[in-house]
Amino acid sequence: MLLKLDSGLKVAISPIFPWELRREELLKVRSDGAFHPDHVTTRLCLRLLDDTLKHAACRSLLDVGCGSGILALAAARLGVPRVVGFDRDIRAVATCLENARANGLLGAVHWFAATPDAVKGRFDCVVANLPYTVLRLILPDLPPLLNPGGHLILSGFHDIQWRPLLEKLIAQGFTLRRQLAGDRSFFGVPPSGSFTWMAVLLAHER
Repeated sequence: MLLKLDSGLKVAISPIFPWELRREELLKVRSDGAFHPDHVTTRLCLRLLDDTLKHAACRSLLDVGCGSGILALAAARLGVPRVVGFDRDIRAVATCLENARANGLLGAVHWFAATPDAVKGRFDCVVANLPYTVLRLILPDLPPLLNPGGHLILSGFHDIQWRPLLEKLIAQGFTLRRQLAGDRSFFGVPPSGSFTWMAVLLAHER
């Protein structure tokens, strides 16, 4: 399956066809047990990331809960000089390393297994595509990871879960810049009660 971004970057995600493997310009990402990169939240994050990198200076990016590594790898391919990705699941980190190796980006992204409170340093941009319950827990850990005026991209939650998150983010000094939404079909009623996923771009003003 092929994802096309406005910048021109094209991302092939598993299952990857044989003729796509031969195309060097494609960013090729396999999930191998990590969160599958075809999910609507990943697509929304890629759109926000692609647009943000076109309009804002970003010399460093942190991918929180990197999964397959698709967001960090896309940032590296789009020219961010310093990219770091981490996940608490060592298997996800192994998948990221393999995807980086397959795309010739092994030295372009630094990967490690950890939780947000173990990360030191600040970044121009932080991305986190994580389940709502996890996002609520790690929100206090995110502001110290951003440079003043830095950007935060969040997803992994439904529209009906957005208001409580927004209130907490505003209290932490964030300003909403943009929001996207997308639906995903579900057999029966989703546990959250909504079919609509969201991704948001925020700026950290403090």
